[in-house]
Amino acid sequence: CLILSISFLSGCTSLSTLFFYPQRSLVATPQEAQLDYQNVWLRATDGTQLHAWWIPAQGDVTDTRTMLLYIHGNAENISTHSRSIYWLPQQGVSVLALDYRGFGASSGQAKLPDVLQDLEAAVVWMKQEYPNKELMILGQSIGSALAINFAAQAADKYQVQGLILDASFTGFATAARSAMSQSLLGWLVWPFTVLIPSQWDPIKHVDKIDLPVLLMHSPTDNIIPYRHGKKLHKRWQQAYPEQQLCWLDAKGRHVMSYAFPELKQATLIFITHKN
Repeated sequence: CLILSISFLSGCTSLSTLFFYPQRSLVATPQEAQLDYQNVWLRATDGTQLHAWWIPAQGDVTDTRTMLLYIHGNAENISTHSRSIYWLPQQGVSVLALDYRGFGASSGQAKLPDVLQDLEAAVVWMKQEYPNKELMILGQSIGSALAINFAAQAADKYQVQGLILDASFTGFATAARSAMSQSLLGWLVWPFTVLIPSQWDPIKHVDKIDLPVLLMHSPTDNIIPYRHGKKLHKRWQQAYPEQQLCWLDAKGRHVMSYAFPELKQATLIFITHKN
């Protein structure tokens, strides 16, 4: 909240940067989880160099022929977040874990809408390298908001087959207000949240996405209130009543979903039976 206050006073050029807290150093790799992986270097349309890990389906399980673009939350980088999705390659699902700009070894500064170029660069690479695999996108927290924005613009172009969204939120300003309400300083900054741009608010874009969607949100989420996920689910139901739309009550704190075997299994069923 203090950072937010200072930024308002100093005239921040893009308020969306306030939602990203990158960490440059990588603290671990998939190899430490006994997973084979490949470092992938991408370049966004504006020339920003990006880093990702390609973690192919491995082990004795059958390849599902599905690949996932994994988009992590707003802090740290793939070396900490990706541990929550390491189970997928072990179940036959290949994953590209992306550090969008400003995170890990990726250059640049994370802000909207620039980061959407990063998702596109990742998807282009995946479709070129593995044209026979079906593409889905898994986003957690702010990563789910980015996934919604990208899919609204480019799902048809890149033949995205489905979205998995964990702990998403309805809008950036509303998410900020939820976080700020937990501290006295936050309440002082609250009025300035009206200045946060709303054009990338996920709830404004769900009616542009006619895809199979799995949403999950924990009732005990300590960062993004449960009601955000439920509102997105309701809006999707209204827009596409015939769409394959699944809801799961997650468990634990923020984006802890895949610490629970039953949520892993439900996600795998969604991936393999989306059609």
